[in-house]
Amino acid sequence: MSGPAPHQPAPHRARHRSVADALDAFPLTRAQFWVMGLVMAGMFFDTLQQDAPGAIGPMLKEALGIGNDELVTINTLTVVGGIVGRLVGGYLADRKGRRFSLSFNLLVYTIGGLLSAFAPNYPIMLISRFIVGIGLGGEFTIGLTLVSEIVATKRRGTAVGSMGFASGGIGNFAAYGLFVVVLGPLNNVLGGNLLSWRWLLGFLAIPALLVVVYRRYLPESPRFLVDSGRIHEANRALTILASDNIRKRPSDAEVVPFLDTSSSAEVQPHVSPTEIFKRPLLKRTVAISVASWMAFGAQVTLLVLLPTLLVSKGYSVSSSLVFTLIMYAGSMFGALAAALVAAKLPRRTTVLIAGVLGCLSAIAFAELANGPAAILIYGSVFQFFSLFLNSTLALWSPELYPTRVRALGCSTVNGVGNIAGALMPFAAVFAFDHAGVAGVFLMIAAMYTILAVSARFAPETLGRSLEDINEQQETAPAAAPAPEANTA
Repeated sequence: MSGPAPHQPAPHRARHRSVADALDAFPLTRAQFWVMGLVMAGMFFDTLQQDAPGAIGPMLKEALGIGNDELVTINTLTVVGGIVGRLVGGYLADRKGRRFSLSFNLLVYTIGGLLSAFAPNYPIMLISRFIVGIGLGGEFTIGLTLVSEIVATKRRGTAVGSMGFASGGIGNFAAYGLFVVVLGPLNNVLGGNLLSWRWLLGFLAIPALLVVVYRRYLPESPRFLVDSGRIHEANRALTILASDNIRKRPSDAEVVPFLDTSSSAEVQPHVSPTEIFKRPLLKRTVAISVASWMAFGAQVTLLVLLPTLLVSKGYSVSSSLVFTLIMYAGSMFGALAAALVAAKLPRRTTVLIAGVLGCLSAIAFAELANGPAAILIYGSVFQFFSLFLNSTLALWSPELYPTRVRALGCSTVNGVGNIAGALMPFAAVFAFDHAGVAGVFLMIAAMYTILAVSARFAPETLGRSLEDINEQQETAPAAAPAPEANTA
């Protein structure tokens, strides 16, 4: 995504019927850029924490005296926690605001991460990973929702796609770079296999505390505020987003009346969470839920089992981590590609093409990856399409719901993916035990085929405002021409 444009005066004299109209008139400001940066920071640490159990799996087995089934159960409890976090976080975000939910989830994540680092036994580890999962689940989807609501329509796909690049792309690559260093050269310094993983988990939890502090600078989503009838606060948020200074809170005199506050806005009623399972939202909920199941199930299966699969081929723990790191370079480019094409290529076309190519790359890995070079090449290609698909579905999901249930809808369809993340590794272990590495990747190829078909039933959203997509006029009456104000 391009960097922030130099500050330009916001179009204060324009008449805006809606938040979409106001945002579409903005350049990409530094304030918007910093909001995205803060959300990215939270997602980045989430990814590090999510990847850790797979990387330290052999060490956890040794330190806690557990087997493969118990190791997969640790992942399962994390994913189950993620389901809870997504649903609770989505509900809170639609009721109390995006900013509140993000701060709450990140704090829960940090507490769980520190508890994981000091877990004395397997049961405590399970509890701690469940808590981590709650924080992980809400953080990602609420971040997607917030970013989708604060940028212009033409930039929305790239902006939200950049979140996937920061988490799934850079995050995965950086995670395994960190794991290689801590569990490789620093392993003995940090106490060997029995202790180094604890230092790693502790390190992953502590930096997130800084993000909790920075979250106080996040402005609330103006769309959420308008939906709640808080037009003056929405104007304040828009004034901040139009500026170059995210830390400054404008006084009443400095707030630009992008939307008219003289008339009370229609407050959207609190609706039942089941609205996303009723017409006209049911079809899109089912379509993206199935796609998320297949995409996220495949991704988590590889996150959990890839180091173990490589060890089964005769590679050491350290070398398997290096292999995984190199392959995750493919995922970084896949997430970047998804963000770049989001502004030009229709969502359904993107998912169809990537699903087919992801299926072929999984088959190629299963059948042709027999030596180090082949493992790295085919593994990197597979990771490219894995993150390309996940990032595209992630930026698509918040576009499919109206503001009043956007966070919950996005969280729900992604939560279905979490359920797949909890269950599919067990299926992968069964496939691995009976058909080896080839069995695991052939299963993933079938999942990508189903993904490509299901995505055809969701509406196309490229180039359409969130309000237009959902046939919902979330507007305030137009403002009279306002005097120029300095919002920098």
